[in-house]
Amino acid sequence: MEKLNQIVSAVDSFVWGPVMLVLLVGTGIFLTIRTRFLPWRNLGYAIKSTLSKEARTKNRGTGDVSPFSALTTALAATIGTGNIVGVATAMVSGGPGALVWMWISALFGITSKFSECMLAIKYREVNAKGEISGGPMYTMKKALKHKRFGSVLGWLFAFFAVVASFGIGNMTQANSIASSMNETFHINPIIIGVILTILALMIIIGGIKSISKISAIVVPFMAIFYVLAGLIVIIGNISNVPEGLREIFTMAFSMKSVSGGVLGTVVASMTNAMRFGVARGCFSNEAGMGSAAITAAAATTDNPVRQGYINMTGTFWDTIVVCTITGLVIASSGVIGKTSTTTEGSYVITSEAEDTLALTHEEKGKMVTTEYTVTYQDGTLTLSGGAEDIVLTPYADASDSEAFAKLQHQPDSLEAVYENGAITGAWTSGCNAYIFDEDGTYYYEEAYTGSALTIKAFETVLGKAGAWLVTIGIALFAFSTILGWEYHGEKAFEYLFHSHKYNMIYRIVFSLVVYIGATTSLDLAWNFSDIANALMAIPNLICLLLLSKEIATDMREFQKVLAEEKAAKKRA
Repeated sequence: MEKLNQIVSAVDSFVWGPVMLVLLVGTGIFLTIRTRFLPWRNLGYAIKSTLSKEARTKNRGTGDVSPFSALTTALAATIGTGNIVGVATAMVSGGPGALVWMWISALFGITSKFSECMLAIKYREVNAKGEISGGPMYTMKKALKHKRFGSVLGWLFAFFAVVASFGIGNMTQANSIASSMNETFHINPIIIGVILTILALMIIIGGIKSISKISAIVVPFMAIFYVLAGLIVIIGNISNVPEGLREIFTMAFSMKSVSGGVLGTVVASMTNAMRFGVARGCFSNEAGMGSAAITAAAATTDNPVRQGYINMTGTFWDTIVVCTITGLVIASSGVIGKTSTTTEGSYVITSEAEDTLALTHEEKGKMVTTEYTVTYQDGTLTLSGGAEDIVLTPYADASDSEAFAKLQHQPDSLEAVYENGAITGAWTSGCNAYIFDEDGTYYYEEAYTGSALTIKAFETVLGKAGAWLVTIGIALFAFSTILGWEYHGEKAFEYLFHSHKYNMIYRIVFSLVVYIGATTSLDLAWNFSDIANALMAIPNLICLLLLSKEIATDMREFQKVLAEEKAAKKRA
């Protein structure tokens, strides 16, 4: 099982590697240029339409839900833990400059989001129950000239969407809620799992109309709630904001940057900032993934382009607004690069003998312990049992009474002393340090990252209430993601079976899986779903590129409609 986990993890890293990120952002750049930057030029119109009273009605055209409800349901799936945890992780791993690259990826992602949503509405269908069914799989099947090729792409997209819905859209979100609630409020994950399952079942059982009603209330509330709290923290640290912004932009484009002071000690390069910023940005707003298009297809509208503009604002709200608030809170707080110290393990080593050294660290939100077999022979300490051996070799000038050693483990380093059967020193790995004391205790100094970093940033102004606020934010964001992804997965499931008859079975099973996610660690399942999340993007991006001419043509035609509507308003 461990070997399989390693293989799946390696595949996960590959599919979410540079090729996928270039494909996602590259498609957005190509579409933006081909559409003559119309999504950017009409962003003001799109935002205004989203906030209008008409968007909350079903007066114009046909569909299952209002334009605003379709957007908020799509946002329910995209505004999630990535906006809190993902931003913090990107700013630690890639430096604060990663935030700039999140913005850049979002700007081009706006066009990708528009294109997939517009096409989904244009090629949607009405099932036997009278409900709207749409999404990239229907676009591929109906719009591509080579029908067999389109059918294959559609099936692959739908299959990967179903897999991703149970993992990224369900179990990981439920686990994030349970973990944060347990850490902050000490509530048993089993209790959280039961409550989440019951709530999910009550809402999901009613289908898109029930989900959209809840999303139309919860999504705006949670976004406003989080943004206002973030603004309070930013204002509280206002003296740090100018320097924080300067460092964000400096580190985004510097080949090798070292930050200090208000941003703490962070070393990062432009390539790291780009890599983690783009990756987290794409993961957060899901532009180009095709998932939001499934929900957009249910919107009531008289023109696919009109609703495409409304739905494309999802990327704006998700990344340009919510992620920016998180980034500025962290940048102005002074906690990035800071570490916490806890006793996590112990070790015992005797000369000329073999013992065990247990190292414990956090990985993907969970504490993981690795036991190393320690061998001391001929002045060399060897730690075996991890991903690779750690070898401690003495300096040439080591005295008879003690052996000074340096860890041969690039790019990490360690200066340690071995004397009287004990190691004294520190093994540093990035911003983390493993510290060994003579009494046999093992300490782990961990740089704040993920939710812990965001919590610490909010606490600088709000105190303990900051931890509660972030925890509640994670819970609301993650639960709304579960609701939004259920609809995505359900419609993909319906497409695979060519019938709506099994949708209720899917809803019940999906709700029950929430409990498993809240109470169980399933790394293998999560990695599989993460891979599926990336793979569902490939057929979608191929489809967008093949239909780019049609997208551009439809947008130019709609410009005439906009001109006529503006002229009519002036006459009125």
